[in-house]
This record gives sequence, structure tokens and C-alpha cells, in this order.
Amino acid sequence: MTPATFDETLQQQADVTPSDIALVDARARLSYGELNDRVNAFAQRLQAAGTRPGHRVVLIADNSTHHAVVAFALWRAGATLVTIYPSSTVPEFEYAIDNAQPMLVIAGSRVVHLVRSATAALGVPLVELTTQDALIGLADPEAAAAVGPTRVDPNALALICYTSGSTSRPKAVMHSHSGLLAAATSYSRVWHLGPADTTMVALPMAWAFGLVTTTMAALTSGGRVLLLARSDPDDMLANLTSHEVTVFAGVTTMFVKMVGSLDRGSAAPTTLRLCISGGEPRNDATFDRWQAITGCPVHDVYAASECFPVVTYDPELDPAPKPRSAGRVVPDAQLRLVGPDGADAGPSGPGEAWVRGPALMLGYWRDPELTSAVLTPDGWYRMGDLVEVDSDGYVHVVGRLTDLIIRGGANVSPAEVEAVLVRHPLVREASVVGLPDAGHGQRVVAAVVFEDLASAQEDTLRAHCAASLASYKVPSRVVPLDELPRNVNTGKVQRREVAELLASVLSASSKAGTA
Repeated sequence: MTPATFDETLQQQADVTPSDIALVDARARLSYGELNDRVNAFAQRLQAAGTRPGHRVVLIADNSTHHAVVAFALWRAGATLVTIYPSSTVPEFEYAIDNAQPMLVIAGSRVVHLVRSATAALGVPLVELTTQDALIGLADPEAAAAVGPTRVDPNALALICYTSGSTSRPKAVMHSHSGLLAAATSYSRVWHLGPADTTMVALPMAWAFGLVTTTMAALTSGGRVLLLARSDPDDMLANLTSHEVTVFAGVTTMFVKMVGSLDRGSAAPTTLRLCISGGEPRNDATFDRWQAITGCPVHDVYAASECFPVVTYDPELDPAPKPRSAGRVVPDAQLRLVGPDGADAGPSGPGEAWVRGPALMLGYWRDPELTSAVLTPDGWYRMGDLVEVDSDGYVHVVGRLTDLIIRGGANVSPAEVEAVLVRHPLVREASVVGLPDAGHGQRVVAAVVFEDLASAQEDTLRAHCAASLASYKVPSRVVPLDELPRNVNTGKVQRREVAELLASVLSASSKAGTA
């Protein structure tokens, strides 16, 4: 029988290959059989504690085999898993927990003291998940024996994940069991994942990118998942080598940091066959360096927590990524380009990306107004990105519509300018924003992290940009920074904070008479 949920897939895998290794972390190794047994045991304890289908349970923990066991046990018990980033602040914990209205919160030992103040204020029971795989505060294991199995409805609410986007409050994205399985299976198929693969997951499992796109996709194909609690570049490189990792997906920043470590003499991994970058614009200079050192190119994935997969590469059809392209629409997804007037912009665009995919969200939890703003009545999700498709079907993401800089009536894509900047050997990273300009509406300003601050040369970089960009796209100022402001949960560059920082720096410079 074809599985209808990820839980059924996991049980089937345990029946077929019980001794194959499923999950690995710094402390434990679980075979598929052991994983399935632990999921059973924890599901029974959760049910004995009163967890029932439809109940929401919050899980806040670093990546680990224990984290995965509890997440999958919640599904087997019929509950809805609610994920919150463990790097969140106490006010963020309070907001998300209050918004989710859970019957229980489970928090890892590292963050339980922070979560406790939030749960105490809200009157929600708290259970601690220890590094020894214990759940302190849950029902006694012996009391769980009498609880029977739960049949999980494939169309039921499986996951609420809080996004780390640019809105003032995180958005609570809802997905069904069937949608999550369809997405994991689709990624597994297009990337040709299999039992011989070891996938390293340093992305937080509170993010669909870490939970579904990587972890669940690997497990649906019978592969092995290596879970890292942190994304330290030296630790990631050491694990890529010691565990003979074949598949790795991360945000661009992870590759930037690892290339820095490699250039300082860290040992290079040699077993990689597929690397995927998503969540941030490409840094082709870094990716070229990564390929030169490791022999493995970096392909892309383009999607959103609200709808995935959408666009990526089949590495067998495209052994090398096409420059500045996110790939092609996956067989299970659809892409429509829409103009400002709401009419189709044609198959090539440019236009706003409206998409359908295997995991199309059910909506935003307790927010029908926001749901209706991004989900059309006929089932398209509005990505909010300006996109073009070339004659060969490769998708080119021009940039976020809300990030476009309008200078003298002409549109400037920050991503386009950033791609030119990072091609210069002096530049490690760049972020481009629009700041107010009395004469032209906005001016283009770049924040740049140089390989060496002593090498910072604004005129050189402006001349470099002028050789590849129209004059109105060339940054009027290039400001050196030690590092770019990032979201602590996912590592993405926070463009709004970049703009605020640059405005402050340039204002101070102007007052000092040096602007």
C-alpha cells in the first residue's frame, strides 16, 4: 500500500530496512527500526499525557536525533507539531506560544529556562527534552502501555511553522500530512536521493527547509541523515569529511563561511555529489570557489515555507547550474507569471511568481485576512518575487518586489547589483538597498564585507560595477562593514536592518563633512 503520510512511510521503511542507519548526531545513531520503536514509545507517552488528534504541541529544540523522534512521535499520536526556532527571544517565544494555543510545550535543555518564563506567563504545561533523550514532566512510560494506536488523517493539520520573514510578527504557516509527504517525496525524486546517500542537516529543523526539504526527503528515500545542532563552518566541514556526506543543503551564508575556512587551510570534503543553496540570493564567486575546492557545484532551490518545492535542479539533467538561474520548475509544481494589472505576463515574464506545489499551505493559523492576501481563490500562492523564465525553461529570480529600488523611474534589482559586487575578488559578501534621494527618489547604496578591511576601495568597486551595469544601477556609495546583519534563526541577511544601518552611517558621515 502506498503511504499517505510521512509516518506511514517511516513505518514502512522500518519494516523493509530495520538495520539501516536513519539518524546520526554527535551523541547517537539510530537505525530505522530503532527510530520507529522510539517514535512508538514517545507517541504512547504523549497519548497517555492526554495528547489527542487536533491538539497542538510546541517543540523548541536544537537539531538532534531526540528532536526528530519527538517531532515524528507527535505526528504518530495525531497531534499538530508547532515549531519555533530555539534561537528566538523570550518575547518571541511568548508571542508564538500564545498564538499557537498549544496543550503542551516541549523545550530542549539549552533553552528550557527561557521558554519556562513564557509558558508560566501563559499557563501552558512545559516538558523538558534532555540530551539523554528523556522527557522530564511527561507521563510515566508504564502508564502509556494501555494507549492504542491513532489513525492519522492525511488531510489533517500536521505542522504549524513560524516563518522568520520581514514582517513585524512571524507568520504561522499551516501544512497537512499529505502535503508534507508529497513535498519530501518530490525533493527526493528530483535530487535522486537514495539509500546510499548521507545528507547533512545544519539548517534548523524548526524551518521547513531543515525539517521537510532535507531531513524528511532523505528519510523517505531510505538514506541517512546527519543532524548538526550548530552551523559552525569548521564543525560542518569536519562532519562533511568524517561522515562521508554526499548531500548538503544550506543558505548561501553557510557556503561563504565554509569557503573562508577552506581558504584558511581546513580539509576539503571529497564525497559530495549534490550541494543545494536556498533561502538567499546566490553568491556565484563563493560557489565557484567551493566547486574548485570540493569538485561539487552548488545548485539552487527556490520555494517558500508556504509552498514547496517550486523550482530546483535535477542534477542528472543539469550537472552544472545555469548562471544566475534558480533551476527549472519541478514536475509536481506550476509557475505562473502575473503583471501589475493582474493579467498573465506571458510564459517568459517578467512578472510576479504565482505558484502551486506539492506542499501548498492550508493558510496562516488564525489569520484569514493575511491568508486571503497571498492565496488566490483558485489556489495560487503569490510569492512576491519578480521572476523571468528563459527560452530553455530556466527560472531567473530578479528579486523581491518589495525590495526593488526605483531610481528616477527605473527599477533596480538589489540582487543583480549584489551578484556583480561579489564577483570582485576583494568582496566576500554584499547587500544592496535603496535609500531616499531628493533628486531621483532613491539612490543605490551597497554594504560590503571585504576579504580584508584594509583592501576596502570604494572607487574600485564602483568602477567594477560600471563595467557591467547601467549607470543608474551603480551604487552611489559602497560602505564597508565587518559583517552583515542577519536573522539569528536562519542566517538570512536582514535587508531592512542593512538599510537602517547604512542610513545611520551615511548620516553620521555627512554631519562629519566627509560624505
